[in-house]
Amino acid sequence: MKKIILIAAVMAVAMSASAQWFNFSNNKERLDIGAHFGEGGRGCNYTALGGGVSLAVYGVYIDFFNSSPQHKYDNHVLPQLYNDTSILAINLGYQIPVLPWLRVMPLIGHCHTSAGITDASTVNIDVDGEYNARIYHDFDVTRRWHYLNFGGGIFVQPIEWLNIYAVYTSTAVYGGLSLSLGKYIKELSYYEK
Repeated sequence: MKKIILIAAVMAVAMSASAQWFNFSNNKERLDIGAHFGEGGRGCNYTALGGGVSLAVYGVYIDFFNSSPQHKYDNHVLPQLYNDTSILAINLGYQIPVLPWLRVMPLIGHCHTSAGITDASTVNIDVDGEYNARIYHDFDVTRRWHYLNFGGGIFVQPIEWLNIYAVYTSTAVYGGLSLSLGKYIKELSYYEK
């Protein structure tokens, strides 16, 4: 197994030997829109699965991560109390192009985490439109935390229009996919002239 990893690393370095390292002009065409999924709330006792969206323009990256209390929208009505948490995080960073297909990113942001109890015996109805309705349970917040969120990310672009990324911060870890639209928008504006 170690030989395979070593061969793969040597091949990656050999293939990128002709590429220019840290070419910040690659960020001029950068317009990425993505979605991610992961786990947040690592600063409190309860963690939660959540998701969000990201946007990168000229290398400047911003993302949003959200998780509602896990049992709030449970369809079961039980005489039970659940320890739950909700997370809201917003991060800002800058992508550093190491190679044309690899970028790293330091980021900083803010995270708001609320821990509380979801009462599964309560029933509330949320009506959305004429025919859509769903039930939800009361979530009573017992404690709130506000964090300075910091961390980093790595972006790999295996093909021209797709990015695979992973982000690790002090309060969340998540990964996702983003579409790279910058070159296509530049080509469209070129043909319109």
